[in-house]
Amino acid sequence: MSHFLADREKLHSNLLGLHVSSGNWITDANIHALTAGLFGKSSGLPSAAARAADLIVSRLRLQAYSLSLIDGFLLIAWSCAIALVLVGLLRKSPMSYDGLADVQQQLPREEKS
Repeated sequence: MSHFLADREKLHSNLLGLHVSSGNWITDANIHALTAGLFGKSSGLPSAAARAADLIVSRLRLQAYSLSLIDGFLLIAWSCAIALVLVGLLRKSPMSYDGLADVQQQLPREEKS
């Protein structure tokens, strides 16, 4: 499961990263808003912009991880559904515990013969 989650996280990170690029108005607006909010507690404008970019990256990483966990739960749900269908399609076993006593009684008779 951890391998599946790691692969799905890479996939979602890549897919989300395709939509976050320099020059995109949504990305630029988010970075400018975060930079303005972080400027008061930063040592300067470049450090505030760097912190804003780090926050965007951490948001993307968190979203990719969340999407991979959703995929993991979907995998488990579909696996359980398929297992239930397979269990429903099983036939009755030709030998059950009810017939076990009969088999045990026949064994000593066969050994005496």
